[in-house]
Amino acid sequence: MEQKINSLVAAFKTVDAFGLANAADFPVAGLGGQQFALIHTAVTSTATLGAGQVSGGEQTHSAVLGKVACRFHLHDDLLAIINAAHTLVLLGNPTIGGKFLMPHSTGDQALLNSARAFAADALAFSAALISVGQAADFIAHLNADITTFEGLISTKGTALTGQAGATGGLADAAHKAAVALHILKTIVPNTYKNNPTKLAAWATASHVEKHTPVPHAKPTPPPTPK
Repeated sequence: MEQKINSLVAAFKTVDAFGLANAADFPVAGLGGQQFALIHTAVTSTATLGAGQVSGGEQTHSAVLGKVACRFHLHDDLLAIINAAHTLVLLGNPTIGGKFLMPHSTGDQALLNSARAFAADALAFSAALISVGQAADFIAHLNADITTFEGLISTKGTALTGQAGATGGLADAAHKAAVALHILKTIVPNTYKNNPTKLAAWATASHVEKHTPVPHAKPTPPPTPK
């Protein structure tokens, strides 16, 4: 989980730097400028993590950021399946059409419910989805992210109870920044569709490293009595 947090925070920083360097193309009053501003706020908030080390604050902030990071990755898991399913429809597979739809609600429970439905429905289409680019273990990866996200929802609740003020502000900033990053992944390419240099710079700046979940080791069964 620490890797996912670090990857998302690193992406916030590089996206913030990109936004500052190209501020003239994204006015503050425009939608793009507003999204870059949200990410800048998150970068400022996460920079205070060092101060949060007092009285166990580091663990609290880590739990909050962990939930935001896992939500971002879970959302990306679903988006990848949706894109693969759309490709299959274009290739002439009508049976998969309408199976994988992003939830209308932005709530955690709606995302979890959709993720579980995706994992269940993907079983029947796994070979086809893998044929258009999904990883061979994409269902196991999705289920691992679901389990992690469920656990972090509870952990975050406990964390917010202990340090409601500062932690709540950090959670809000990080969540808004994660949503802003998804929005910018549409706005920026559209803005620079005729500028390959800027597109390449954006692809690098907005990349969020994905990490394969590490399976928990199974306990060694006791020896069979002779």
